[in-house]
Amino acid sequence: MSGRAPDVLVVGGGLIGCALAAELAGRGVDVTVLDRDEPGAEASGAAAGMLTPQSEAQARDAFFDLGIESRGMYPRWIARLSDETGMDTGYRSCGFLQCRFAGETAGDFEWQRALGLRVVAESGETLGARTGGRLSPHVNGAFFFPDEAVVDPRLLTRAAWLSALRRGARVRTQVAVLGFVIEKGICRGVETSEGRVPAGAVVDAAGAWAAFEGALPLRLPIEPVRGQIVALRLPAPPFDALVAASDVYLVPRPDGSVLLGATMERVGFRKAVTADAVARLIGAAARLMPSLGDAVFASAWSGLRPATPDALPVLGASPVPGLYFAAGHHRNGILLAPVTATIVADLLTGGPKRDLSAFSIERFAPALHLA
Repeated sequence: MSGRAPDVLVVGGGLIGCALAAELAGRGVDVTVLDRDEPGAEASGAAAGMLTPQSEAQARDAFFDLGIESRGMYPRWIARLSDETGMDTGYRSCGFLQCRFAGETAGDFEWQRALGLRVVAESGETLGARTGGRLSPHVNGAFFFPDEAVVDPRLLTRAAWLSALRRGARVRTQVAVLGFVIEKGICRGVETSEGRVPAGAVVDAAGAWAAFEGALPLRLPIEPVRGQIVALRLPAPPFDALVAASDVYLVPRPDGSVLLGATMERVGFRKAVTADAVARLIGAAARLMPSLGDAVFASAWSGLRPATPDALPVLGASPVPGLYFAAGHHRNGILLAPVTATIVADLLTGGPKRDLSAFSIERFAPALHLA
């Protein structure tokens, strides 16, 4: 592959990679993105787009703080992308309703209220009003998180891609990365299906493929976790908020469709839609909201999430100078895109330093080995 060596080479053109490229290009960095397909063709385009760091958190930790920080960055980030590209990314701060059925134990979110975060306990008529009376009568309580939000990840990824291009980044598609060029212990670029691409620094943001088995100078413990989603269609938007129970979540879209998600399947790189998963998701959704039994089936799809053993992302520098990670975001790649782009861009441009020990590749030190 000909052309001058970029300052930074980003491997992976999902939302994380495109957001990082746009951030770096906006800081005057010469950056190139390589993707084996089209940006957003994998997990970014398959996600439901929920921005919900509060609802599943059991306690405050570094990951929770990262999620809250990133959710807080979204309004300004979305406004900037809209100004630059003219695109609507489907962003809505609509709230999240976490329901429980009779006999299920209520969570304890007082620690979130102590942090100044909004959590509302719902029951009776106020609970029913959140969904226009559509909830099952067997739902006897819920917590509502008013500040949780949602975005259309396919539109968002395309907006981030376009923003990167308009800021001067280069995005090369249909280019498979085969290995990393390590010279005298320093990462100097990558080997691709089109030849060697040198670079001042390389960022691995390749999603479920980020492990590059046998091609990285160290072991990155990331594996794919399949998630399947079903889309149903109703005549009009049935409710505003995101709604969930323990076994399903519902994401309403302005066009009247509702996304039902999502499975968690460790089946390797088999990206398929199965009859069993579709049936289970529709059954769980109808149990939570019986009127969805009359909805029209629209489509179903699957994606491969990049998961680490502890379900936390791998962010920052590696033990190999010149090699950085923005990988392993599992179910939270859409949520964490803006904060990840900022963190990694800061590292590459000498920006503010922060403690990334909870997300460092070195937390897997017993599994690491240098080539």
